[in-house]
Amino acid sequence: MNAINVISPYKHHGMWVFADARVGLVQEPFVSGADTWIDRVVADIPDAGNGFTLIFSSTPQRHFTPR
Repeated sequence: MNAINVISPYKHHGMWVFADARVGLVQEPFVSGADTWIDRVVADIPDAGNGFTLIFSSTPQRHFTPR
């Protein structure tokens, strides 16, 4: 089964956070180094701190090549 998740991280008080109304999360901070990973991934995206779309899965997706 392919389970794709979509969230829109943004910066709040200098921290990367996200919201997910389906499960009642509001300004949920990223932990365990995920914030550092996001900083690296969005380094070349202008105004990423205002929000961007992050698509991910807990399982590898066939025919996907990271870029």
